[in-house]
Amino acid sequence: MSIRKLLSGIALVVALSVSAPAFAHEDHDKQAAARAQAAAPAGAVPEGGVMAMPGMAMDMDHGAMTADEGPKPMPQRLYRWLGAMHPAAVHFPIALFLVAALLEIAALTLRRPVLTQGTRVIIALAAISAVAAVALGWFAMGLPGKDDVTHLYHRWLGTSIAALGLLSWWAKEQWVRRPGRGRELIYIGLLTVTAAAVVVNGLLGGMLTHGMRHLMF
Repeated sequence: MSIRKLLSGIALVVALSVSAPAFAHEDHDKQAAARAQAAAPAGAVPEGGVMAMPGMAMDMDHGAMTADEGPKPMPQRLYRWLGAMHPAAVHFPIALFLVAALLEIAALTLRRPVLTQGTRVIIALAAISAVAAVALGWFAMGLPGKDDVTHLYHRWLGTSIAALGLLSWWAKEQWVRRPGRGRELIYIGLLTVTAAAVVVNGLLGGMLTHGMRHLMF
């Protein structure tokens, strides 16, 4: 009997010696967390990235918190979604118009017509993508009337670029079908003006997206 009591006592001592540091460490963590929360400024977000607010369940669906006014009708959601595609869509006409202009100018100055072999397709794609980008831009900005100066210039210069792009495409087709010096100069002139307008409007778009001083050196 005495041996059983001795073994039981040893087991109890071992159990207490193992569990006591764990409870002490847990209590220490709780105290440290309480001190950190008390020392944190109001409104600070903890390391986990989610700040617990009074009455807010931590396991709630954060996707439902995106709009205070509740879900929007499908046409309005589609309208906003199309407008959100505008910043991505503008990269296509910008790149295509600039590449086409560089190739045409290089072919004209270097007298190497081989450089223009692919510009017919490039101009067509640039004009079509410009019309699509402008349409998405109108979805993004809505109807005119409340534009500031930068938005006003960006809107109407972008719309003009779509028209100039279509004219450049038409001039290219006319020149290809009926070659002539006059048609070539008209096409090169329209394409150069379009490319210059693309650069200016790209800068305006950058100002709207990143601020007026985004290109300051």
